[in-house]
Amino acid sequence: MSAAALALAGCLGAAEARAETGFKLLLGGDAYFEGGAVDQKLDAGQRSVEFRNRVRLKVAPTATADNGLQYGARLTLMAANGDRTASDDGAYLFVKGGFGQISAGGQGGPSDDSGVIAPSDWGTGGVDGAFAAFLGNTGANVPSMTTNLKALKSGDAGTRLVYSSPRFSGLQAVVSYQPQTGSFNTNIDRNKSLTPADATHTGGYSDVVEGGVNYDDQLGDVAVKGAAYVLGGQARNSAAGASFERLTSYHLGLSAAYGGLKLGGSYSWGGESGYIRRASNSAATDRGGQNVWTVGAQYTLAAYTLGVGYMHSMDAGDLAVRGNRNFDLITTGIRYVAAPGLAFGAEYNHFRLNSDVASQNDRGNMVLVRTSLDF
Repeated sequence: MSAAALALAGCLGAAEARAETGFKLLLGGDAYFEGGAVDQKLDAGQRSVEFRNRVRLKVAPTATADNGLQYGARLTLMAANGDRTASDDGAYLFVKGGFGQISAGGQGGPSDDSGVIAPSDWGTGGVDGAFAAFLGNTGANVPSMTTNLKALKSGDAGTRLVYSSPRFSGLQAVVSYQPQTGSFNTNIDRNKSLTPADATHTGGYSDVVEGGVNYDDQLGDVAVKGAAYVLGGQARNSAAGASFERLTSYHLGLSAAYGGLKLGGSYSWGGESGYIRRASNSAATDRGGQNVWTVGAQYTLAAYTLGVGYMHSMDAGDLAVRGNRNFDLITTGIRYVAAPGLAFGAEYNHFRLNSDVASQNDRGNMVLVRTSLDF
């Protein structure tokens, strides 16, 4: 039996032992199997067809006190790593009452949880789908926010505190604090510096604060969702003395649904966050800001959802070379719900990368298929 299975068995056994104290153990999860066929310009040494899969199991011991206070924990076990090991994809405690909710532990930030992007409930996820995993060598050259559609680093599911207010007239305020990005579970990282991700970008940030509001309500026959979040933090400099730009980012998103039609889009900005400062590297003169925006639509009719989306991301690319790096994605697809929790999706993506380093320019097409299970 694997370590993950033993850990899960322990959780189940403990939950049964505590049943008399009022705890309920909620189990759920999701799984997918994907296949992709890719035709791209930069395909030297690359296969055109590949598969991948992921399974997540969500465990949630939850109890309710006599005064109505809810409390418990959330753990997501994920089988997704290439070395066949299982890891957690979030693990935190929570308390919830009339004051709102406080959660503490490994989890994404406010915009990662409740930010709004272009509709993506079709194919493999459209602008937020699986395309990046199938880009091959080009995946390392796309702008930094291509796979970060919310506030920069909000998706770092490290140890943080999050407070969510009650929802009033559709509005909810959320704020979070994270001492260090990249620090998870029992890890203690008190170092002020770290080894940079590369010569011109830091690999982490400290004292990260994110806050903002989200909106979710029905206005007549129209369901409206919106979000506005701001995030900031200190850049962790290198032990060798190089210093980097502080973390500054924001996310804006809005969607509206009427009947089976849903329209929406988003814009996220990361500026010069993490770039090496000129005083530390005089050759790093190019300072194009990091940003990404999405727009799209989907239509649901019975068991079918059809969608289309567009995403554009940009950053400075090579800081020593003049010009920006741009990535464009046009995506369309379909999702069919065959039975409760069981769905099939197909998606076509056309992408183009225009880089300030000419040898990295790429374009191509990919067809992706997915079978998904939610339980």
